[in-house]
Order: sequence, then C-alpha cells, then structure tokens
Amino acid sequence: MTGAPLVSVVIPALNAERTIGDTLAALRAQVGVPGGFEIVVADNGSTDRTAEIARAGGARVVHAPVRGPSAARNAGLAVARGRIIAHTDSDTVPSRRWLGALVQEIERAGRAVATGPILGWPAASPAERFAEANGQYARAVSVDHPVHPYATGMNLAVRVDDLRDAGGWDPWMGSGEDIDLCIRLRRRGVGIVWAQGASLFHKHRSDDAALWRQARWYGTGLAQLHLKHPDVVRWRLWHTLWVSGGIGCLYAAAPLATAGRALGLVSAERAEFERYYRGWNVHFWGAFFMRLASGEGPGGG
Repeated sequence: MTGAPLVSVVIPALNAERTIGDTLAALRAQVGVPGGFEIVVADNGSTDRTAEIARAGGARVVHAPVRGPSAARNAGLAVARGRIIAHTDSDTVPSRRWLGALVQEIERAGRAVATGPILGWPAASPAERFAEANGQYARAVSVDHPVHPYATGMNLAVRVDDLRDAGGWDPWMGSGEDIDLCIRLRRRGVGIVWAQGASLFHKHRSDDAALWRQARWYGTGLAQLHLKHPDVVRWRLWHTLWVSGGIGCLYAAAPLATAGRALGLVSAERAEFERYYRGWNVHFWGAFFMRLASGEGPGGG
C-alpha cells in the first residue's frame, strides 16, 4: 500500500493467539474502503504467539508496556497514519463491510463517533448463552443510553484529530473507558452516529471463571466512571437501596427457577439464565461497591 491510508484499525491484544487470527482474516476481507487501511496490533505484553500471528496476518505490531486496553489503544494511536481510527478487539470477527460502513457514516456526519451492531458468536457454553441473552452490547444500553450515550470500544471509529484533541483513551480507566471517551468527545461537539452495516461478531467469555472476571471488571469500571464524572454519572442512596433490593430478589429468583424447572414449570433456558444472572450481578456489584468505597479518583483524589 502506497501513501498514507484513510483508516488505521487499532486492536489491543493480550495473549490472544486463539482468536486474533480470525479477527485479522476478517479484516483482510474488508470491502468498500476506497482510501485503504492499515492494521495496527498493540501487543499489551503477550507471552504467547499473539505478536507472531499478528505480523503473519498483515498487521504492524507495536509494543504497549502499560497494561490495559486504554494504554494499548493509545500506543496504536501514537503510530496511526490514517485520518480515521477504527477500534475493534482481538476476539471479534467483523463483517465484510464493517469498516466501510463506519467510514461512510463519519464522512457523512463530519465530526462524529461511528459504531454499529455487536452480535454474539454462536454460543457453545452456558456462559456464552448468558452473555448473549443478557444483551450487554445492545444498542439500547450504549448509543441509546438516556444519560451517557456511547460507542462500545470494540466497534468504534472516529477521526484521529478528534481523538487526539480529546486526550486519547484514559489509562486510569479499566472498563468503561469507552463511555469516558465518549463523554469527553461529546463535550467537544463530537456526536455519536449509528452505522447499521458496521456489524461484527464477538466471541463471548466461554467459561464461568472468565465470565465472573468480566463482571468484576465491568463493575469496577462503572465505579470509576462515577468517581471521574460525578456530574454525569450520579450515584445516590436510593441507587444503593435499589441495587441491594434487586440482588436480594435474585437470591430468591434463581433457586425458585431451579425448583420450577424440576417441576416442569420453568424452561431449562430460563433456569440457567436466572442462575447466571444472579452470579453476574453479585460479582458486578460487589466489585462496584468495593471500588466506589475507595473514593479514589484520577490522580489519587
């Protein structure tokens, strides 16, 4: 490819040898990006063959020594040559017109963050079935969120200049870094647009231990959002009471669903979902309250 590409696709990766090959193969099959694109994999300290597979798959690999997806994305941003930067993760499989659809919406809207549908890779385990049924990447809880609309970090494109002007990704954030970024971009007049054609598949966590780690990761990230943006993401006493009551109900709902299943009154799918839904919320909110109680915001205060 000669000259600077229109788009830089940046992928943070950590020990992703099992999945990143599929991601890169899907990116090489992209169509409808007239200005061309480059692929940058920000290796976040992998100890497996991630970097080797990435290079073989046509990506430029940069070393991101500071752990975390935000720091890795910033390492990719630092070397990006495109006018537009697109982000996905190393466990996704973008559709063939994913990148072209994102670019088309940004070119149409001007200063905007573009995002699209995130679909679950066909589920093969109970944890994967729950993740898909839970709908945590649905448009209703991201782009259409009534308080802080945002584009999910694994399916996001924005002009490089806008991203750099906003200060890039905040390494202090764990998860929730995409919500934080979109809050800062929106304050600078950069809106969020939906690209229906920019769909990709996400390989959900396949076992319980990984799912509970993800729940704790997300809970910690939500607490960090409250600490960093108290003017946007407010937390009040009634929120605590509401969450506490909800978890109490879940402790009753899961065994009731199991009993109902034994009596033939509840489907196996429903009983399974209730059991995982309880576990997800216990891990998520437990991590949230632990992090929120620390009261430590960016910079240690």
